[in-house]
This record gives sequence, structure tokens and C-alpha cells, in this order.
Amino acid sequence: MNQIRVLIAAHGEMHDFDQSGRCLESLLTSESDLKVTLSTELDSICESTLRKFDVLVLYAQEEHLSKKQMTALLAWVKKGKGLVGVHCASVSFPHNQAFGGLLGCRFLDHGPIHRFQVDPTETDHYITRRVPPFSIEDELYLLKDLTEDSRVLLTSNWKRKKHALLTVREEGQGRVAYLALGHDSRSLENPAFQTLLKRSVRWSFGAEEGEPIRCGLVGYGGAFNMGEAHGKMIEQTPGLELAAICDLDTVRLALAKETFPGIMTFQRYRRMLEREDLDLIVLVTPHNTHAHLAIEALSSGKHVITEKPMCITADEGKRMVSTAKRKKRMLSVFHNRRWDGDYTTLKNIIESGAIGEVFQVDVFSGGYEHPGWWWRSDKKISGGCLHDWGAHFIDWFLDLIPSQVIDVSGYFQKRYWHAVTNEDHALAILRFKNGVVATIEQSNLAAAPKDRWRVLGSKGAATWKGPGEEHWNVTSYQQSDQRSVSQVPFEKGDWQAYYRNVADHLTMGEDLVVKGDHGLRVISMIETAEKSSRAGNSLKPAIG
Repeated sequence: MNQIRVLIAAHGEMHDFDQSGRCLESLLTSESDLKVTLSTELDSICESTLRKFDVLVLYAQEEHLSKKQMTALLAWVKKGKGLVGVHCASVSFPHNQAFGGLLGCRFLDHGPIHRFQVDPTETDHYITRRVPPFSIEDELYLLKDLTEDSRVLLTSNWKRKKHALLTVREEGQGRVAYLALGHDSRSLENPAFQTLLKRSVRWSFGAEEGEPIRCGLVGYGGAFNMGEAHGKMIEQTPGLELAAICDLDTVRLALAKETFPGIMTFQRYRRMLEREDLDLIVLVTPHNTHAHLAIEALSSGKHVITEKPMCITADEGKRMVSTAKRKKRMLSVFHNRRWDGDYTTLKNIIESGAIGEVFQVDVFSGGYEHPGWWWRSDKKISGGCLHDWGAHFIDWFLDLIPSQVIDVSGYFQKRYWHAVTNEDHALAILRFKNGVVATIEQSNLAAAPKDRWRVLGSKGAATWKGPGEEHWNVTSYQQSDQRSVSQVPFEKGDWQAYYRNVADHLTMGEDLVVKGDHGLRVISMIETAEKSSRAGNSLKPAIG
């Protein structure tokens, strides 16, 4: 893969250019296709330096750019290079009309730093493709003198008027993007800002979105209507197309055709895999089928998404991951609950420092009730009582706690519901290298339930009772003798974000959020907990 050579020029006095420059450098350097150089001097804008690069990211607030520098910059862009102006770039060189014309806009004024909503105005452009409206804490720049050929991709409201925040234009064979956001770390670390900046760099280099990904859905069973739910999420994701559905049940296939007219239907899985016009297979089938169905699809050259859990055993997961890597295909697990509103809100609470450094996380799910007579209560098919909700909880732990798991303790009970084969009650304890302890309790035998979440930190705690309560209860001791208690409402959940990311990955090459390795790590923890319960002692997971 050819790397894009990026020069960041960060210089001036009105912002913290040293810190912001390093932040931009760190962000772009994390991308494997970007080779980044940071310069803190505007002398780098010259013919001899620019010719070594493909894209210039300008984060500067300066008064003067020499005529020679401007001539070199303009000629460089016209020959097919990219310019990305960030935030105060529109303030720079205020008397240089040629620069204003190149950038396509000029700074006029701004309000105070505050949180405001940003809305995409063009959803088919490479930079804003699949980017939903988002909020950000920043200076809201008010711009003037937009050139006639500038396209506005983002806006926000200020005093009942829409103001441009992202513009793009072409100059000769080159491309120019200007992103008005980015005053300080509050916005530079915003995930939406980071996506927009990385895409602006790639677009200015000439990147285009790939062809739509044609998807085949396997399993249209009635349980929770998850087959239909996946189909609708695929249909609602630009860049993905639902093309086929496979199920053994002809009645279910007839229902699928009613909901999704025009799709191909199959009863035989291998007949579906023979279709060369299918790119991605989505498995919404019982847990014990995931491994062999995924390996078949990967081996036939398809990308694969499995419902959670990824599989039953770690050995199965290893074969799935190795096949995906060998065939150079995407393997992902539908851990959609990383985008649940309660969970995303918890992450924000922790990142804000409100409860200090987390050292223990406890979760509970269940109650006292028969587990039912369906396949999810059959251990051979489901994997066991931790393979359902437990897979979500452990995925949350591993996403939330940036550390290696050094050992796992499991305590599995079979005491009452003997007509089914899943365990009645399971407790798993994960101990991380950084000292954090996480516990999960999953039960059909808990006559006295507990809070769904309890998160303990060095300066407080966050708890959530469970469904029916739509906020976190946060206790904070920012001063040792001062206690504050607050309720933090949940953000809106966004399962669609999972499929948007899949489309971003497959059509734009962006990082995949939920990788096959992540699903395998979850299965390794569950398997180790079961082995620990049988052995009567803590065990080190094979994949920590």
C-alpha cells in the first residue's frame, strides 16, 4: 500500500500550537497509510520541501506568507497535491487574497467556546459519507467570502443562521479542504472531528469510496426477529446492499421476500456462497454453527460478520481468525452493544475523570426464572449460560479496561433447572495486569438480584440499577471531604453505528472497530472461566 506523505505545519501564538501540532501528528501517524512529518516553522511552505509531500495540513495563525511561498504553494496544489486547512488556517495571512481564494473562505468572527451540534449537508461526499450529526465543544467560526466553487459539507446554527464548518474545492488538479473545527484538545480529541480530518487528508490526495458491498444474510429465524433487524440495518447503511437471504425454512424465506422485495433467496448455503456478486456474509444463526459457516464463507473469498458470540470454543475462534487473515478478508462480530446508550455514557463518565481511576467493575444479569426450552438453554448449541449476555458484558470489560487479563476465576452452578443443560448460575472474575478487577454474574437462580452495573473508582463510583432507570447514578469525591451526587442521563443508543463502521472499513479502508481478534478474546475468557470452575482455581487465559 502506497503511503500518503503528509506535512503538518503548526505555528503561531493565539493557540497552543505545540500541543495541538503533536495531537494532530499522533492522530494521523496512527493511520498505516499516512507517513507524517510535523513542522513548527512556516518556512516548510516552500518549493523544495513541498515537493517531498502529497498533502499539507495547515494549522497555523500567521500574518504573512511571502509571495515566493504563495507561488510555490499554489503551483504545488495545482499539480495535483492536497491542502487541508484546520481551524485557524482561515485566519492566517489575512491580506493574502491568493491564499483566501485557494482555501475558499475567510474567518470573520467566532462566539465563545461551547457545545453545539454539527450537521452534514452533503451525505454522498467522501468526507461526510455515513457521518451522522454530532455535538462538539469548540469555537464556532463564522466564515465569509466563500468562493463560488466551494462546496459546503458541514454546517451549524448560530443566531438562527446556518454557518459553514467544512468546505471543499478543487484547484487545478489538486484538492483543498477546510475544516473550521479544532480549537483545542476538546475538539481535536472528538471522534467525529478525527474522522473528518483523516478523510479530508485522504480525499485531498484523491481517495474515492469503493463500490457498494453486496451482503448475504444467513438465518431469518423468528427469535427476536434478529434476521430482519440485520437486514434493515444493512439497507439503511449507505455503501451496503442487502442482496440475498438464506434459510432452511421456506416460510421464513417467504416472509423475508415480503419485507425485502427483490432479494435473492437460498435454502442451500453453499449455493449462496457460489454467487460471485456477494461480498459479505452475515451469520444470524445458532452459536454452534458460527465457526464452520464462517470458515466456509471466508474460504470462498467473502467477508464475514457473525452474531455474538463469535463461536463456542477458542480453538474454533482461532481457526476463524487464521482463515480470515490467510484469505485477507474481514471478520467481525456483531458486538452492537458497544453502542448502547448506557455504555457510551459510562465511557464518557470515566473519561471525564468524575470517578477517578477505575479499579473494579461489577455487572449482573438475570433473576430467578426457568431459562426456557429453546436452543439458547441447550449447552451444546448455545455454549453455556455465559455465551449470551455474558459475551456482551465481557466484550464491554475488554473494551473498557486497556490492559491484559492475567487470570480468570470461574464459579459455575447447576442446582435446580435440571431439564435444560445450560448452567443455572455463573460467576466469572477477570483480573487485569493494571490491577483492575471485573466480575460478571449471569443467573437464572438469583432470587435476590443486584444492580446491573457498579463501577468503583479512586474518586467515586457509578451505578445503574438496570432496565427502567435511564440514567447513571454518579457519586464523586473530587475533594476528599466533598461528596457530590448526580444523575447522568443516558445518551441515545446507535446500533446502526456498527454497520456504518463496517461500510467505512470495506469501502474506505478505515479501521474496523470490532475485529475478529476481539471476539476471540471474549470466547477465551468464557472458556477459561469454565475451565477454572472445573479445576477449582484461577487460570491464565490462552488469549489475554
